[in-house]
Order: sequence, then structure tokens, then C-alpha cells
Amino acid sequence: MGKMEKQPRINRRKLVICIVKTIIISAIAILFVMPLIWMGLSALKTTNEVFAHPFKWLPAKPMWSNFKQVWCVENVNMMKSYGNSIIIVFFSTVGQIAIASLAAYAFAKIQFKGKNFVFMMFLASMMIPGQVTIIPRFMLFKSMGLYNTLWSCILPFWFSTTAIFMLRQFYIGLPNDLMEAAKIDGAGHFRIFLQVLMPLTKPAMITLVIFAFIGSWNEYLSPLIFITKQEKYTVAQAIRWYLLDELQRYDLTMAAATIAIVPVIILFISCQKYFVEGIATSGVKG
Repeated sequence: MGKMEKQPRINRRKLVICIVKTIIISAIAILFVMPLIWMGLSALKTTNEVFAHPFKWLPAKPMWSNFKQVWCVENVNMMKSYGNSIIIVFFSTVGQIAIASLAAYAFAKIQFKGKNFVFMMFLASMMIPGQVTIIPRFMLFKSMGLYNTLWSCILPFWFSTTAIFMLRQFYIGLPNDLMEAAKIDGAGHFRIFLQVLMPLTKPAMITLVIFAFIGSWNEYLSPLIFITKQEKYTVAQAIRWYLLDELQRYDLTMAAATIAIVPVIILFISCQKYFVEGIATSGVKG
């Protein structure tokens, strides 16, 4: 009888602890989401309502025309900016995944002289802020004729030390027996990479796709320096254009920002499972 009474008490205690943890985590999550909620609701307000006192969460009358205006305005509209950002994201992501996966395979599975030294130099480059290379990149792109083109924002994303490091950690976790079996069947490194190991890196690849997408989609400094033509503005530049407008239309700024985060939210929600798995497994071995 004593054991029967003790068991429900333990279960109740676990239930109470679980409920308390859920409440705390939910409260923290709400604090993180509140700015996004405020931004989305402000996009439906007039300019005067955005910073009205006393503060009101809900607009007096939803201004859905704000989204139409930022999407179709003549000078800088989100439709053109979306198209430019999608082009940058696509080529940046494809190039980064291709180069990073090949380099990571070489560092993880191929033995060559000076491998550890070269990899340490790669890691050391992570300590150099990207702002330091802005002027050299500007001079290089100017001389190559890439200034005011989308390629000036695409090419720097192809060579990501972080992506190489993450994929290398994942490849190290894969057993070498798979490679040995493929070598016995006469496969070379390129075939082993494409047909044996690469299909096993799906979680890590999707994680890097998310990182590359968010990084190139939200990139602000490179387009600010390398792109001055309005027809080539990215999403980040379009938001800045509305923010610096003489009329100070904060409602349009919030509408543009709300439109800008939609693809990121959709991507993260759809790939959340693989994202968590890729983060958890990419740092298992070093």
C-alpha cells in the first residue's frame, strides 16, 4: 500500500514541475515573439497610430492598403526586391553548399600533408570581422566589373568557414567502414562523396541551407556598399529606403519588414526537425 501511495505523489510532483517549466518557457517565448507581433500589427496602422499615446496594440481600422503600397510602389517596391533577394539566396546557397561539402569531405576523410595546418588557418579566418574585408572586396569587385551587380553579394557567401566546419564535424561522425567498402568496389573519392557519404548528411545540409538562406536574405552591409541602383535593391535595402523616406512612413516600414520575414518563418517551420537534428549531430565529434 505504501508503494502505491508513493507512486502517485511522485507522478504529481513531476506533473507540477512540468507545468511550471512549460509556463516559464511559454512566458519567455512570448517575450521573444512580442516584437514580431507589434511589427505585424503596426503594419496595419496609420503612421500616427504606430507611436500613439496611450499605446494600443490593435489598429482602429486595419490598413491592408499598406501592404499593397509597399508591394507595388514605383520607385522601390518589394516585388523587385523580393526577386533580387531570391536570386542572391538561390545562387549563394547552391554555391556555398557545393564548395563547403567538398572542402569538408576533404578535411574529414582525405589524408594529405598539411591538412591540420590548413584547417587551422581556415578556423583562424573566422576571427576576422567581415567589415575588415569590405574595402578590399569593393576594390576587387570594381576592377572585375561586378560593382552594382548581384554577383557582388553572391560570391562572398560561397566561401563560408562556418559551413565547412559544421559539415566537417558531421563527416567525421560517419564511419570509415563505408568508405573502405566503397573503395573495395572500385569507387574513387568523388563517387564515394556523391553516392555514399553525401546522402547521409541530409540533416546537416538542410541546417546549412537554413543558415545560408537567412544569412543572404538578411544581408545588409554588402548590398549597402556594392549596390546603389534602386532596381537592384534587396529586401533589406528596400526596408531601409522606407525607413529613410522624408515622410517617415513607419507604417510602410513595418509592412515591408513583415513581408520580409515571411519566407524565413516558412523555411524554419518546414525544416525545423532537420535543423535541430543537424545542430545536435554536427558537433558530436571533433
